[in-house]
Amino acid sequence: MNATFEPAATVSGAKPSRRSVIKGLAGAAVGAVALAAPRIARAAEPIRFLHDETDPPTIEFFNKAIAAFEADNPGLKIEMEAVGSAGRLQKVTAMLNAHTMPEIFKILPEERFSFGRQGFLEPLDDVINAIGVDQYPDRMIAPIDGKRYSIPYTIGHSSVFWYRQDLLEAAGVELPRTWDDYIATAAKLTTGDQFGTVFPANKNRVTSLFFSQYYWSAGGTYFDKDLNLVFGGDAAVAALDFQKRLFASVPPGVVNYVNNDLVNAYLTEKVALVSWAGRLVSTAAANKPDLVTRTRAGKRPAGPAGVGVGFANPNNLALASEAVGARNVGAAKEFLQYILTGDRAVDFALTAYPHLIPPTAAVRSDPRLLAGTPALAGRNDLAEASFDISDTLDFESEAGAKIEGGKVELSGVTNPYIGAIIAKDIPAQIVQQVLLQDKAPADAVAWGQAQMENALAAARKG
Repeated sequence: MNATFEPAATVSGAKPSRRSVIKGLAGAAVGAVALAAPRIARAAEPIRFLHDETDPPTIEFFNKAIAAFEADNPGLKIEMEAVGSAGRLQKVTAMLNAHTMPEIFKILPEERFSFGRQGFLEPLDDVINAIGVDQYPDRMIAPIDGKRYSIPYTIGHSSVFWYRQDLLEAAGVELPRTWDDYIATAAKLTTGDQFGTVFPANKNRVTSLFFSQYYWSAGGTYFDKDLNLVFGGDAAVAALDFQKRLFASVPPGVVNYVNNDLVNAYLTEKVALVSWAGRLVSTAAANKPDLVTRTRAGKRPAGPAGVGVGFANPNNLALASEAVGARNVGAAKEFLQYILTGDRAVDFALTAYPHLIPPTAAVRSDPRLLAGTPALAGRNDLAEASFDISDTLDFESEAGAKIEGGKVELSGVTNPYIGAIIAKDIPAQIVQQVLLQDKAPADAVAWGQAQMENALAAARKG
């Protein structure tokens, strides 16, 4: 039984307006907002839990963990809801507007700044301290104005370079080492209904994520270490030119792609090379094990800056404040610590191995986790590739990052403003202008710069 946490104090006042909620979702860093007065939590009220981990084994894990927690805590009830990643933000927006937020919910790293500063979240420092601050990578538990408003439950590494060894051997080509190699290899592997590679071109976060990896690999960042917007230049043009040349080797329909489409493209054997998360392997192991035997993981092709920069960020859970509808806050903290520690943390990671990377050092070194799953017996190479987050950035940590000696060096600055840019899908729209509208990369970059400046001005103003 874990220690019981007392609910943190909240600011009293009126319910947040629809306008302030929308500003928060756009990533604006706003000032203090008057919030509803707190009320005493009642044990009879359920703890509501919203997340986007929809794999059946993961749902089964949560159901078992919830049943065990309820058995140990008579009178407490957990109500869980799982939604797809594409529908999460829409649901959170609606619940914020309706003042019906669940106690525990999935939150994106770049959302937590505006949510926390508007009073939508309860601090989680006590939970993180109980687990151990030193258990987490520093960049993944960066505080906001001295408080931590989210806690990682896994690390999302979205840029493992998976490839079909059998197709490369049949075509007589080597694993690409540079962008030029990548373009040439993908072209050679594109024939009939088979395509060399895949990346999304939808107006969504995952398209912005892919472009950002290429932009960083060309030596650019969106912000400098002083949080000045520095997007653009040769790096942005080079990234777009690379995507335009590679676009000839992707399957049709990528303009509509969301996260799961990348996995499906590989599982249906449409593509030979794909940069994506470990879910690709865990899904293949469960549904098409013969494909796993033909799958390898390699180093990301290096961009003009000399390295292939990847994307890895914490997948976070947050605790909504009573001001936006949360009720049983103290008990919710207890449940949150319960599911993130002990054997449960290992069990959770094994439900989608090696996709669900544990954020804590203790779980990453657990013998059961190191042994992996029977479906991937003898394939430690795939797990090691997924767990290796070296030379990666995320939207919060990219400000002022540099590439020195073929390695990514972080500035140590956490950016509270980039969420305003990502929430508006500005990088994704830049990509669409080049790939779908045949706009010159330099012109698309200029458009994007102006859009980012407007979004940033609104975010700074609040």
